[in-house]
Amino acid sequence: MQVDFMVIGAQKSGTTSLAHQLAEHSEICFCDIKEPGYFHQTDNWRAGLDAYHQLFSPRGNQLCGEASTMYTFLPEWQNTYRRLYEYNPDLKFIYMMRQPVERIVSHYSHNTVRNIEKDSPDKAIWDNPVYIDRSRYNVQIRPFIEMFGKDNVHLVVFEEYIADQITVLKQIAAFLGINPAEFLKSDTSPKHKSTGEFYLKSSTLRTFTKSELFRKVRPFMPKDIRQPIRRLFSKKLEQKPEFTPYLKQMIWRFLEDDVAGIEQLLNRSLSVWRQGYGE
Repeated sequence: MQVDFMVIGAQKSGTTSLAHQLAEHSEICFCDIKEPGYFHQTDNWRAGLDAYHQLFSPRGNQLCGEASTMYTFLPEWQNTYRRLYEYNPDLKFIYMMRQPVERIVSHYSHNTVRNIEKDSPDKAIWDNPVYIDRSRYNVQIRPFIEMFGKDNVHLVVFEEYIADQITVLKQIAAFLGINPAEFLKSDTSPKHKSTGEFYLKSSTLRTFTKSELFRKVRPFMPKDIRQPIRRLFSKKLEQKPEFTPYLKQMIWRFLEDDVAGIEQLLNRSLSVWRQGYGE
């Protein structure tokens, strides 16, 4: 077997929701793990390929797909796109992009609720380059377009996806060559929000909740028991941390040229991103 397509970013841009929707389609066999991240850390990717392929259980002519946002983390992980080309030069890629400053706000919130980030936004954003780097969408996706060809890379604007998920899913169906009608019944509720939801503080508990054993016993645990236990061992971010207008404008100045590059790829203006930042 070979994997046929991948959702490769961007982080905090709706990839988890899209992965759930793709996994429900009868013509798709989606990876058992949402972000296996197999190809980005090892040069000797061929050695463990059998184990990677065991994460898929295709039936008939199903397309195999996975979602690993770290595949586009440049310059953190270099040459991932080359490994993927060696693996399958016909791979197709879906790349979702969110208003770049708002993606950083969500990224910072994501790290805060997980106790990864303890500094204030004003300090964290400038001390840790990954916040801005992962919003440089043109930089991140350009190597994939140059190596695999523009026809094999489908760009999705997160705000347009949120506004009309079914239309965007139909466009993705056309890109992958699958029946768009099945997406009419897709679950359009958001997944993995950074605010307003409980996040288990213990990595052991998070692993357990993803296990087969937990899935078997969960239906027998009354909701009025599950919820208090979850709150006891969880952390919740009530609202996104405040980024001052000055900080947002400064971040935008670092990313404005990159946005122009994405607009060239899309052959249209992204006014939904530019509102409040010069338009």
